[in-house]
Amino acid sequence: MEAVVFLNVDIGAEDRIMEELAAIPEVKAVYFVYGPYDIIIKIDAPDVEKIRSIVRDKVRKIEGIRSTTTLVVAKSHVKTSPPHA
Repeated sequence: MEAVVFLNVDIGAEDRIMEELAAIPEVKAVYFVYGPYDIIIKIDAPDVEKIRSIVRDKVRKIEGIRSTTTLVVAKSHVKTSPPHA
């Protein structure tokens, strides 16, 4: 099961927070973005309860994270890139 988490973080703490998020085994991708959120992460876990515990016990405990919004993926389609010539 996958989830996408949108984070608002303290100004100037983005790089440190990204490193801490990347160190969480269930976090599969970390993106710094421009817009209403500062960082987006993708989480892979066996079930919704595990996603909830990762966000609550690992992600939200990182100093400098002001807020999180979690979206659980209901269905996905991932495009694969053709090999580069």
